[in-house]
Amino acid sequence: MPSVITPEVLAERVCRTLDLPAKDHAENLTEILRAALTEARDQAIGAAKAVSLEIAEDEAERCRSVGATVAQQTALTIAARIRKRHVEVARSNSGT
Repeated sequence: MPSVITPEVLAERVCRTLDLPAKDHAENLTEILRAALTEARDQAIGAAKAVSLEIAEDEAERCRSVGATVAQQTALTIAARIRKRHVEVARSNSGT
């Protein structure tokens, strides 16, 4: 299993590569990297949630087209719960 590279370790590596004193620059770089990683993680989670919603909605539509009402209802319920918990919450948090 590969080792986890933390923002602190990455900041120290950047300082070494750029020949900067770590004691003066590592803390600021760590915070910048931590913020960037958090944003990237949040975007990845949002994308995964959106894909999950699309899959659930596609499944609901497929079930509707073949008349499978129980499976259709299950898929619609899943899609609605995903949208309510994740997609609409993300929109209200982003101000859109």
